[in-house]
Amino acid sequence: MRYVVVCGEDVGGAPVPPSAFPGEQPLFVVRHPRERARLERQGAQVVVGDLDREAVYRRAFRSGKEPVLVAVPGCREATVVKTIRRVAPAAPLFVLADDGVNGRTPGVTRISRTELVARVLAPAIARAATRGRVDRVRKHFARAEHVLLMLQDDPDPDAIASALALRVLLGRTRASAPIATFGGIGRAENRAMTRLLEIEVERIPARDVLAYDMVAMVDVQPSFFEERVFSAVDLVIDHHPETVPVRAGLKDIRPSYGATSTILTEYLRAADVKIAPRLATALLYGIKSDTQDLERGATRADVEAFAFLHGLSNHAVLRRIERPELPERAVDLLAQAISRRRLVNGSVFAHLGAVEYPELVAQFADLFLQIHGGEWAVISGVVAGDLHISVRSAGQGRAAGDVVRRAFGALGSAGGHRSMAKAVVPMRTWRARVGHMSAERLRDAIASRFQRAIRSWSHSSAQRSVGSRTLRSWKHSTAARSSVSGTLRTS
Repeated sequence: MRYVVVCGEDVGGAPVPPSAFPGEQPLFVVRHPRERARLERQGAQVVVGDLDREAVYRRAFRSGKEPVLVAVPGCREATVVKTIRRVAPAAPLFVLADDGVNGRTPGVTRISRTELVARVLAPAIARAATRGRVDRVRKHFARAEHVLLMLQDDPDPDAIASALALRVLLGRTRASAPIATFGGIGRAENRAMTRLLEIEVERIPARDVLAYDMVAMVDVQPSFFEERVFSAVDLVIDHHPETVPVRAGLKDIRPSYGATSTILTEYLRAADVKIAPRLATALLYGIKSDTQDLERGATRADVEAFAFLHGLSNHAVLRRIERPELPERAVDLLAQAISRRRLVNGSVFAHLGAVEYPELVAQFADLFLQIHGGEWAVISGVVAGDLHISVRSAGQGRAAGDVVRRAFGALGSAGGHRSMAKAVVPMRTWRARVGHMSAERLRDAIASRFQRAIRSWSHSSAQRSVGSRTLRSWKHSTAARSSVSGTLRTS
């Protein structure tokens, strides 16, 4: 398809170079021979003539349906557009308008020069800045023989994918830049991810950190670790807020982003790195999992990275990751939990008994939220002497973290987000404060505490709502009295 570009000399020549157009070389329509000479030196096809006369456009169009970009001064825009319309009424028209000039010509798409800069130039500048950041990172690590890519304990898909992306960006191998954690990988989906995408995450003791020339952290910060072995960190890339100032040679921390995988995707694109399906699948899953399919905390950057990676990913592998295999023991636990579940006032409760890893409790909480009539899912299990309680909420405006803190915060650690939360209570604390009990009685005790916490939370929420309405009413009446008072004073 050929484009027709109409440009007046008062706008500084061609608004875009000939090479910027896809497909066939565009044809430029200009008013003066000097503009033709300049464009022809760039290899462009040019027609010269009076932009207000039909004759020049009859020479320019072949079919009369070619897209047209018009870039002329605002005072001449209407005349030029009308002239083109008489010659090519079916041609799509795009007008590069002066700032502050608002036209409403039917069938014409308009964009201001400021908007063009924001859409085209600003992203290009941001990409150039990212390329500069990538160059600094590469230069910093170039002299290191062995680099440790450090993840948090029990790393999630966003962390694992980001570490793999950083290794690719640095041009490193598994031997020269291992991915490591102080803890294991618990959740079934995360283990499936590392297995199916062949990403080796090593579990190392804290003392091994000292054996590496440099350390880079992704999706985590030095202050998140209990181990005090990170006296010097070379790089931190993360999307979590800084709880304490991060001390690192280089750092890129963006709390507004929904996933660290998005930051690494921008790095790879800026550096023109070819992203293989394995890496694309990992990064896509990292963004999906951390933003809950772009529904939680996702920004435009996350959406753009997601869209870019979507076409490069292996979706068959992604489906297998998201639906991991359950070991036979887990299936038995699930069957037991289903048979012993209890639905109370819209909340589903089940206790799994002894569980090998805590992520299974969270996985079953997601599953039990699908039970008809359940607005809450509260699933518990005992892992290595600790009672793990995972909570999920399906309703709008819920505050799972607040409810869990009210129910179990006095017994152990408790908290979370609006739709998901967890509590971990040492069993010795539970027995000392609540008592020894069977699995069924334990489930019922959890249900009782949780129901009281919901009522408490609902009551306080209602009071806040009433208080907010009262405040708005008071402000309204105060403003009304002020208005009447002002009227009386001026009468």
